[in-house]
Amino acid sequence: MNAIDISYQRIVRVTAPVLVTQLSYTAMGAIDTMMVGRLGVLELGAVGLGNLLTWWFLSFFFGLLSGVSAFVAQAVGAGHRSRVGVVFWQGVYLAAASAVVIGLCWPVAPTVFGWTGAGEGLQRLATEYSQIRLLGGLGLCLLLVSDNFYRGLGRTNVPMLCAISQLVLNCGLNYLLIYGKAGLPAMGVRGAALGTSIAQLVIGGLLFATIVGSRYFRREYALGAGWRPDRAVLRSMSLVSLPIATQTFLEMGGISVFSAVVARLGEAQMAVTNAVIQAWSLAFMSALALSVGATTLVGQCLGAGDVPKARQATSRIMRLGLWLTAMISVLYLAAPEWLIRLFVREGEAEALLPFARPLFTVVVICLFFDLRFNLLAGALRGAGDTTYSMLVTIGSAWLVFVPATLYATPRFGLVGAWWCLVIHVALMTLLLEIRYRGSRWVHSLLDDSPAEPAAPVAEEPAPALEI
Repeated sequence: MNAIDISYQRIVRVTAPVLVTQLSYTAMGAIDTMMVGRLGVLELGAVGLGNLLTWWFLSFFFGLLSGVSAFVAQAVGAGHRSRVGVVFWQGVYLAAASAVVIGLCWPVAPTVFGWTGAGEGLQRLATEYSQIRLLGGLGLCLLLVSDNFYRGLGRTNVPMLCAISQLVLNCGLNYLLIYGKAGLPAMGVRGAALGTSIAQLVIGGLLFATIVGSRYFRREYALGAGWRPDRAVLRSMSLVSLPIATQTFLEMGGISVFSAVVARLGEAQMAVTNAVIQAWSLAFMSALALSVGATTLVGQCLGAGDVPKARQATSRIMRLGLWLTAMISVLYLAAPEWLIRLFVREGEAEALLPFARPLFTVVVICLFFDLRFNLLAGALRGAGDTTYSMLVTIGSAWLVFVPATLYATPRFGLVGAWWCLVIHVALMTLLLEIRYRGSRWVHSLLDDSPAEPAAPVAEEPAPALEI
């Protein structure tokens, strides 16, 4: 049995880079929103609607490729190091197929945005934004499979460096393309989408190259010999990943219905919803980063056959998360006006503040449920227990959240719609808590082949970017 390090020091070493990575993505979206917000409320609302509906579609592939991290983590924890290369290449094949499907969905965007019932100008700009993002599917899929490979190893510092690089590149390209600097045409909303797509392609390609070009990975994980399609591994990975993909897609479908209903309230309501969501993403990405740490450490502990240590790792991550969430809550309650002013032009904040203040109060209440939900989901994912989480999320989203939103929004307005989100997250958290307190979620994702000799799993010794 490998000795898995779950000390607070290692938890921080695993989760802190993921947190920086997620915050980089958050900053990317926030800065894009700030840039577009300077164009006007219509453009701000269009990017908000376009980004939410595009993310709805792309979320399926985020889930589909996320299973790579759980399989890699359990293989490393069990000492099946040669299986790591096999898992990685099956993930690459899934990523390639995903990129083709994403690109083929480009013609569907106008129809989807027509269903929202939003104003004509909002629909047109949101459609343009979405179509350009869909054409960037290859870069996104390369980024996802490579990122999940490193997360499974516990080497989250490499994706962190790439995320920071993507932030810098994305912001620079968006500045040039949105406003038409350095002799380039001013593309507005389209420039925001194009800058993001180019940045994803460049950074996704580079991150992928650090894996396939690494002598260390070829030697340690048999990366050169594991490229052949393995139907058994691909099938197992698909059985674990498809529930995650379906769960994420249908949950985001509920959020997209929420966005479409809010868009019908008016451009100001849609704009402030986008701004508050961008501000909320600071806390959401923090919880997501901790969830990744739970997936990695729980997966490695279960791969080593140590269930008590897997539970202990989850508890320790939860304690860290509560402190972080409390600090972020103070910011939301104390400075809503300052947060809103980050995203809109001078003079427009006053019109949005009456909508924003109560929304931040709702967000703070939701944060603590959201933290627990993400950590439990991450722990279950590390065990490969994804079907239960899928059923809980889909059931709550479509049997509770969507009907409640459709009922409450016309009667109670924007705040009523957001309270439906609190009910949704609280219910999912309760149901996952019931599952976690039992033992049926504990699974092994590996076959019964003997483990290969391996050192205790703590940190991977290879240089961060050896090629």
